Amino acid sequence: MRRLVLVFLLVGVVGVLFVGSFRFAGGEAGCSGDVVGFVAPTLMRVVSDAVAEAGLSGGGLLSIGSVEGLRRMQQGVLPDIYGSVDIELLRDVDGMGPRQVFVLGRFGMGLVCRSPVASPGDLGGRVVALADPNKAPIGYRALALAWMLKRDGVVDLVSRFERLGVGYLEARGVNITVPAVLTPTRDVQVAANLDAAWSMLEVGAVDCTFAHVPFILGKFSRLEEVSNSSVWAAYRGVHGGRTYYVYLFKGAYSFLGDPPYEIYVLFTSQGGGVVRSLRVAGFRAFVASFSEKGDCVVDVLRRMDLSRYGFVR
Repeated sequence: MRRLVLVFLLVGVVGVLFVGSFRFAGGEAGCSGDVVGFVAPTLMRVVSDAVAEAGLSGGGLLSIGSVEGLRRMQQGVLPDIYGSVDIELLRDVDGMGPRQVFVLGRFGMGLVCRSPVASPGDLGGRVVALADPNKAPIGYRALALAWMLKRDGVVDLVSRFERLGVGYLEARGVNITVPAVLTPTRDVQVAANLDAAWSMLEVGAVDCTFAHVPFILGKFSRLEEVSNSSVWAAYRGVHGGRTYYVYLFKGAYSFLGDPPYEIYVLFTSQGGGVVRSLRVAGFRAFVASFSEKGDCVVDVLRRMDLSRYGFVR
């Protein structure tokens, strides 16, 4: 009888070891191969690093505006991982049944220029790139920033954006109406997303472009502070052998927190009807996984020091 019990115990142990090794092998199998991802340009660096640390290949990562990536998903194309800098889109993504959602943290807004800007008031004479607000959250936050800067008497960029077809209607705060198609002007060039806006800056098509702090940190290995004001802190950095001038906005202008005003953005169709509206909030980024490979990436992101990438928890 004692021998029979011992045999059953041995069989049980072997079974547990077999199941455990099977699960372990399954987990390893899930964390291999190419990852397909729709990732906002600002998040490409941190997501790419997480993909590599998870032992996966990032060949399938697509740098795409948060809104544009969401539209593809709504059309039935679900990636392994989705990364957005627009926390307002989280409700839409939740409705698609993600396996995991992880908020990376808050982050700020900046401006990068090819030559020094003596003061915020001098921005009125610079040609700027605007990422299309219909596709990229940085675009409509730049429109909101313009209103706050004008309201506080810093600089008037509102009139420049109005020439694109953007409308500003002040109420308790402001309603910003964005047309389906923005018409570029001599002072403002419209880019498909932040990557395209950066390319315009690199080739000299514009003097300055708005950019998220994590995106900026991904371009410059070192930033040297050169001045400080109530509106921004100014830095100098080198990218691609060229010196650029970086301005990180402070206070409400940074969007590290929710703006102190009610700012609503109304997106319209080509016929002029409102198709979507949202209240502008502070910058917060999140990722969502839709597969086991996506889970592998999110698990790594949870362990990473995200402050190195410009995120504030």
